Amino acid sequence: MQNLTESKGSRLSVMWHLSWPAILEQLLGTMVSYVDTAMVGILGAAATAAVSINASPVWLVGGILSGIGVGYSVQVANYVGARDEYRARRTIVQAILAVLVVGFGFLCLMQLLAGCIPQWMGAEPEVLPDAIRYLRFYTLCMPGHTMLFVFSAVLRCTGDTKTPLFLNSSCNILNMVLNFLLIYPTRELTVLGLTFTVPGAGMGVAGAAAASAISIDLAGVILFCVVLRRFRLFQRGTGDSLLPDRIIIRTAASLGLPYMAERMSINLGQITMVRIVATIGTAALASHHIANTAEGLCYLPAYGISAAATALVGQCVGAKNKEDAKAYGALAGKIGFLLCVVTGAILFLAARPLASLFSPDTQVVALTATILRIVSVAEPFFALSIVLFGSLRGANDSRCPMLISLLSMWVVRIVLTVLFVFVFHLGLPGVWIAMALDLILRGILATLRWRSGKWQRLAGFTGD
Repeated sequence: MQNLTESKGSRLSVMWHLSWPAILEQLLGTMVSYVDTAMVGILGAAATAAVSINASPVWLVGGILSGIGVGYSVQVANYVGARDEYRARRTIVQAILAVLVVGFGFLCLMQLLAGCIPQWMGAEPEVLPDAIRYLRFYTLCMPGHTMLFVFSAVLRCTGDTKTPLFLNSSCNILNMVLNFLLIYPTRELTVLGLTFTVPGAGMGVAGAAAASAISIDLAGVILFCVVLRRFRLFQRGTGDSLLPDRIIIRTAASLGLPYMAERMSINLGQITMVRIVATIGTAALASHHIANTAEGLCYLPAYGISAAATALVGQCVGAKNKEDAKAYGALAGKIGFLLCVVTGAILFLAARPLASLFSPDTQVVALTATILRIVSVAEPFFALSIVLFGSLRGANDSRCPMLISLLSMWVVRIVLTVLFVFVFHLGLPGVWIAMALDLILRGILATLRWRSGKWQRLAGFTGD
C-alpha cells in the first residue's frame, strides 16, 4: 500500500502519476463503447433503441454498485494515509463480504425483473423483444460488475491505478472481440483480396449483451484473485474473517449511501428522461443513446482525475494534512475544467462526423449532431462537478454532492425537459438544452461548496 502524501514530487506530478492510468482506462472504455454502439447500430435504429431503453436502468444499478466502492475505498485511503495497514486490510475483507452479498443479490433481482423493466421504460412493440433479451443476458454480469467497481476503487485508493487499467481495458477488448463473434451470423469477409469465413452466432442485440457479461465476469474474477494475492488475504495466520465488522460497515454506509442516493437520483432522472424521449419516437431514442455514448469522450478525463482526487484527498485526511487536502482538491478541479474546455470544443466541431460513426441513418445522424453541439458548452462545468465531488468524497463529505445532484436533476433538468418538450415542443434538442443547464448549475454549486471550506469539519480538520 502506497502512501501518496509522502511522495517527493510536486503535487502536479503526484496527481498526474495517479490520474493518467485512470484517464487512459476511461478513454479505452469509451472507445470500446463507441465500437459496441456502432456494431449494434449496423442492425438498425430499432436495435440501438433496444439497447438505449435499458441504458438508464443499467446505469442505476451501476451507481449503487459504485457506491459500495466509495464506502470501502475511502476508508482504505484514510487508513493508508494514517499508516494503519491492519485496519486497511480489515476494510478490504469487509469489502469482499459486501461484493459477495450485493453482486449475487442483484444477479437474482435483475433476472426476475428483466422481462418487466423494458416495458416500464416504455419500449415500443418492435423494440420490446430485443430489449428484454438484451437485459436478460447483460445482467448475468452483476457479480463481475460488483467486483470491478469495488476492487478497482480499493486499488486506486492504495495508489495502484495501473492494475485496474490493465484489467478493465482487457475486459473491453475481449468484449469487442466477442461482439464480432456473437452479434453477427457466420459470413464471408474479403480482406486484401482474400476471402475467408468468419464464424458467428447471429444473436443480434442479445449477442452484444452476452459479450459484455462474459468479459465483465471474467475480468471481475481475475481482479478478485489479484486483491486476494496482493493483500495476502485469508492466508494462514492472518486471522482474516468474513464475519461482519459493524464499525466498518457503518462507516461504509455513511460514505456510500449518500453516493448511492446521488447516483440513484441522477439515474432515475435519466430514466424519466428516456421515458419522455421515447414519446418523441424511435429515431429520437436512438439519437439520445448515441449522443450519450459520444458525449463520454468529453468528460472521461474528469472521471480519471476524480478517482485520483478521492485517493489523494482521502489519504491527506488520514494523515491529518489539511494543506495538501485543500491543494489537491483545488488542483484537480482546475485540471478537469481545462481539459474539458478542450474536449468540449472538439465535440462541438466534430459532432456530425462523430455521430455518423454510430448509425447509417441520416435522420439519426443529423439529430445526434445537433444535440452534441448543445451539450458541448456545458462539459467544462460537468467536469468541475465530477472532479470536485470526488474530492469532497475523499474528505468524507458525500452528502453535499448528493443534495446538489438532487437539486440540479429534479428541479432543473426534469422540470425544464417537461416544459421544453410538452409545452414549447422543442423535441429532443429541448431535452438536451435542459441537460446542459443542469450540468452548468452542478459545476457552479460544486465549486462553491469546495471553496466554502465547510467540508473540512467533516474531514476532521479545524481552523481555516
